[in-house]
Amino acid sequence: MIVAKTPLRIPLAGGLTDLKPYAMQFGGVTVSSTIDKYVYVALKEDLDGMFDLKYQDVHEKTGSADQLRHNLTREALELTGLDRTPLQITIMVDLASESGLGSSGAVTVSLLHAMHAFKGEVVSRQQLLEEASHIEVDILEGASGYHDPSICALGGLKLIEYRGAEIAARDIPLRPEMQRAFAESLLFFYSGRHAKSKPSLDLLSSHMPEAHQTMHQIKRLGYELEQAFLGGDLQRIAEIIGEQQELKEQLPGRFVDDYVKDVTRRVQEAGAYAQLPGGKISAFVIVCCPGNQHEAVRRALPDLREVELRLETGGTRVTSI
Repeated sequence: MIVAKTPLRIPLAGGLTDLKPYAMQFGGVTVSSTIDKYVYVALKEDLDGMFDLKYQDVHEKTGSADQLRHNLTREALELTGLDRTPLQITIMVDLASESGLGSSGAVTVSLLHAMHAFKGEVVSRQQLLEEASHIEVDILEGASGYHDPSICALGGLKLIEYRGAEIAARDIPLRPEMQRAFAESLLFFYSGRHAKSKPSLDLLSSHMPEAHQTMHQIKRLGYELEQAFLGGDLQRIAEIIGEQQELKEQLPGRFVDDYVKDVTRRVQEAGAYAQLPGGKISAFVIVCCPGNQHEAVRRALPDLREVELRLETGGTRVTSI
């Protein structure tokens, strides 16, 4: 049996500039980090000659790969040439899908990694992110941009640039004390609000020309955040995380409602900065507390459930058991 394990991610700045219509014309940039929650894909040969797929509460069993309803699995099988090889595939996720933490990108990367390993192929993370991006952005026409497959495949804290489909990443090296201070400044809260990204991103993409000026500002934040990390400026890091949320709310798309306004206001009144990650109103709230406002934030958000998440330095990995 082959098991692939790929981390989920939190975006910090630049998100949405990785969408194809913007990245193709202007080039995009994101700064983000993987976290210690994962997608797992277990894969082995099916001796009954069927494609036997399990994910969430769904069980699909069919004799033909092209009849699979799970788009990511179906396209990954075709891309890797395993669409004529009956397989048992199980997809498991540490956190519920459609939460805003990049689960779709992580699933696609894990599927591809496991399938290549099943064929005895050792592939680079760069190849995996390019293949996963091709499936999500080009073949399936975008429930996400290039960002999620890229950071989930690579892992760590990275600035990633998107020149259309050409993707280049670099580490943001932090001094140990800065790495510790940033990690300790973060709080995560779960609301339970799950939604699909595609309707929101379709709306943004269809109105992209009128969003260009705001998107340019979001892109600038990505580079500013990298410099704030390198300079060890935790206050500015927190401000940028909040500014990303404020700019996202100005875009055409499903990014803001009364709940979002209320949560971000309460966090600001506590002296911290909030962001709801992803291309929609996500199920999670990221809070950065640059001045030890942790208890004030907890008191301000009694209706949300705090979740322990930690930053992850590694990317996708695979093993045979």
